Formats: sequence, structure tokens, C-alpha cells
Amino acid sequence: MKHINKLFIVLAVLFVTSCSLTELDLQDNPNAVTPENAETGLFFNAIQLNLANLFQNVNGTTARVSRQLAMTGGNTYENAFAATTFNGAWNIAYADIIPDIDQLIVSTETEGSEVPHFAGAAKIIKAYTLMTMVDMFGDIPYTESGQGVVNPSPIADGQSSIYDAALGLLDAGIADMGKDSPPISDNDLFYGGDATKWIKLANTLKIKWYLNVGSGSGANGSEISSAAANAITTVGDDFQFNYSTMRTNPDSRHPWYADGYENGAGIYQSNYFMWSLTEEKEMMDPRTRYYFYRQDLSPEEEIDAFTLDCGGQNAPLHYGNDQPFCHLEGGWWGRDHGNNDGIPPDDTRRSVAGVYPAGGLLDLDQGASSANSGVDGALGAGLAPIMLSSFTHFMLAEAAITRGTGGDAAALLEEGVSQSIAKVMASGGAQAEADSELLLPSEADVDAYVALVMSQFNSAGNDDDKLNIIMKEYHIALWGNGIEAYNGLRRTTFPRDLQPTLEVSSGTFPRLMYYPADYLNLNANVSDQRNLADQAFWDTNPAGVIK
Repeated sequence: MKHINKLFIVLAVLFVTSCSLTELDLQDNPNAVTPENAETGLFFNAIQLNLANLFQNVNGTTARVSRQLAMTGGNTYENAFAATTFNGAWNIAYADIIPDIDQLIVSTETEGSEVPHFAGAAKIIKAYTLMTMVDMFGDIPYTESGQGVVNPSPIADGQSSIYDAALGLLDAGIADMGKDSPPISDNDLFYGGDATKWIKLANTLKIKWYLNVGSGSGANGSEISSAAANAITTVGDDFQFNYSTMRTNPDSRHPWYADGYENGAGIYQSNYFMWSLTEEKEMMDPRTRYYFYRQDLSPEEEIDAFTLDCGGQNAPLHYGNDQPFCHLEGGWWGRDHGNNDGIPPDDTRRSVAGVYPAGGLLDLDQGASSANSGVDGALGAGLAPIMLSSFTHFMLAEAAITRGTGGDAAALLEEGVSQSIAKVMASGGAQAEADSELLLPSEADVDAYVALVMSQFNSAGNDDDKLNIIMKEYHIALWGNGIEAYNGLRRTTFPRDLQPTLEVSSGTFPRLMYYPADYLNLNANVSDQRNLADQAFWDTNPAGVIK
């Protein structure tokens, strides 16, 4: 974190996320980092910043289909997103991250003085990028990509072959990080040059790799156990991008903070996700006041047809008896899944992202507007939770049931929930210290919540019921990370009983996302847009099982 502010001024000149060009039509981008205009360290800085941009871009769509955020762009999956929606992620990966990494690897491995830790970290980031792009889009260019005008229309490689390449990069990255190297601490925005933490990240990504690839087969248990022996298991090893409080030139705050704490609330929170924390169990989740901030503590008392046209109506017949509908009591104001109604004058009623992970306000019953020109809460100094220790424990709990690893699923679940709550509550900082203890969860409250989850788990009737509880708690802990929620949903079909779309006909749940418009329009070897029913190679669940 301490390196970010001093780097942003330099990188503002060098680092521009392309919005219209991809490597498929790129010749010489004057804004790109090149060997002629940057040192290896600045290459690495740009790669890391672009990784955070890629993560947030992908999170914006996957969080909506997985019900972490409200899906408001359309009332069916087909019209909720467009091909142009995905241009940003595509361009960041193909015009920025991958070419910069490839050049960095070449330069570090051919210079007079090698810096294998730069190469190792870059290979691990490239592996994550490739896996993410496959998880989103399936078959994509790889072996023929990056050739510019020599080959402006690279063919798409098979998904599994790209995943295999990613696994090879993880192993190569681990090997590089195990070598003696000049320090990279001044340019390492994630781990401050700590090679052991990069190795733990690579092993954690291998757990994810083996979970996905073994989906439906019960395979890869021994490989998962081997990777888990040196993975991210404590909060100090978390792989997260830390945003700063800088408001302009450039705005380096968490994007959700800029959305909700400047001129008005923008993103609609998901009624379903907030209900999961506030009403679904017999007690409020200890993370609730950290995840969300309410601008109005009782907006439901002022509902009319103009501000909320579903107010006073009965839930649709296709909603389950226990599903939330329209609005929640207590000011947790969002939207239902697939509600694409117009925008009413509810800017001062919508709940916004809280102190975790957005760096916003801790909800202390203020009931005041968040649109205050960015002077409230943690001022946007939030984080991008890319791969956390709690995630590792949830993945290993899943693997204990589905992959035969022999792990103790109950103990792993308990540790995952406990670590998630502790990390989230630590984000409250001075805001929490300044408030009445009566509003925030006590140690006894946390213990009671964990005990409730474990009681439900231990009384579950079969492995599917147990897995459903694991994936539900993982889904909650993943707040701010839509891609892993999307992966978990496709990999296991859990958690059950997600809120359906507001309309009876939801369309086709996107087992893969639309190909980006830039890819379709600029690559002569791509003629047809994909069907949303197309599945990732590792997604072995039946068609139509996810709604």
C-alpha cells in the first residue's frame, strides 16, 4: 500500500487501459508500456494495476449473475448483458496484461542480470489471467495471439489446453520464486517482494485449478492436498489489491466507493444477497454492517408507486415461500434479480457498499446520505479480494466432500467462516472504535453465528446438504469477488434456492459469457456469437440446472 501513491503519478502517464483496441488489431499503441519507455519495474507496476482493473471489470458482471449485486440491465440473461459489456475485460487482458507479461519475461530472462522473481510473479499473474478468461469465455486465442499485424485474426485454442498452459505457468512461477533474485520489493504492490507469499498464491490457484478441472469426477484429491500444504491459509498471506484514498489524478479509490460516495448511489445492491445476511438465518450475519451502508433506515415506510412500483404487491408465484421480494425491512434497499425497471428518485434510499471491501462507511445507524463528495468512511481505501485465506478453507472444505482429500470439512468450514468474519470486522478501524458497542457484533455474537452455521452443517442429512451449506457460506464470504462466486455456482450448482429472476421466464443462465464485440468484429476467424448455454470444459453439470 505504501508504494501505490508514489507510483500513480508516474504510471498515470504510462498506464492507460485501452477501451477500443485489442492485440488483434494493435500495431503500435503509443500509450503502451514498451522496453523503450519503461524499466522492468514499471512493466511490473503496470501489470499489477491492470490485474486489479481486470478483476473489477469481471466482478461487475459475474457478481450480478451470482446474485451478489442486483442484475438490473435486463429482465432475462440474454438482454441483461451485451457483447460490448465484455470489451473492457478482453482489452485489459489482451492489449495490456498478457503482452506486458510476455515482454517482461523476455527481458528478465535475457538481460545481463536476471531478476527471476519478476518473471515468477508475472507468470503467476498470467496464469490467473488465462484461467479467468477461460472461465468467462471458454475457447479463446492463445498460441497464435500477440502477433499484431502478422496475424490479426488468431484462432481460438481449446479451453482445456489453455488451462493446462496456466498450470504450467504456475509451476514455472513457483520455480522462479524459489531462485535467488535481486529484490523486487519496491515494485511489488501485493506482497512487497516476499517470494514465499507468491508461492503460496500459486499453490492456492492450483487448488482452484484442480477443483475446477476435477468437477463432476471426484478427481485430483491428492493434487489438491499437495497444493494445500503450502497455500494461503492466514490473513497475512491474502492476495488483495489495496486501493488508496487518492481522489483525482488518478482516482485510485475502490470503484464501489467512487460509485456510491460522490454524487449519488449508482449500483443497486441485491435484495437476495442482503437478505442472506439479514433475514435468512435466525440472527444477523456479523458482517452485515461492514458490507452495506443504509442511507435511510426505514424507507419502506415511504414506499409509493413512484419510488418502488412493486411496493404493496404480492410476490410472484414462481418465487419460493422464503424468498425476499421487492424490498427488505430496516432500510436494506436494493433490487430483485432481473428487475430492470426505470430509475426512480431513490438515490437517497439505496443501500451502498460499506467499509468492506469498498472503503466506505460502517453502518452505525447514521441513516444519512452517502453522496457527500467522497469525504466519508475510509475514503475509498478498500481492497480487491482476489484470493483470501478464508477462500482457501472453503475450497478445501468443498474438496473434502467432492474430491476425497480426507480433510475435515467441518473444521475447514468453521475456519473459513471465522477468518472471513475476523477480516471483515477488522476493516472497521477507527469507525468501529468510535461507536457504541451495542450496534456492532460482540465476540459472543460472532461465536453464536459460527455455532449456528456449524449446527446446520452437522445436522445436514447428506453430502449434498453439507456442500450446500459450505457453498452458501463461501458465497457470503466472497462479497466483492464475483468471479469465484460464479465459478462455485457452475462447479457445484450450490447454493440452492437462489432468488429467481423477477419475470417467470429467466432465459438461459450464462454458463459462459458472450464473446466480446471487439473479438467478434475484429477477428476474421470468429463469425458467430456464442449461445449462453455453452459450458466451460470443466462445467460438467446438466444443462439448465442453474437458473
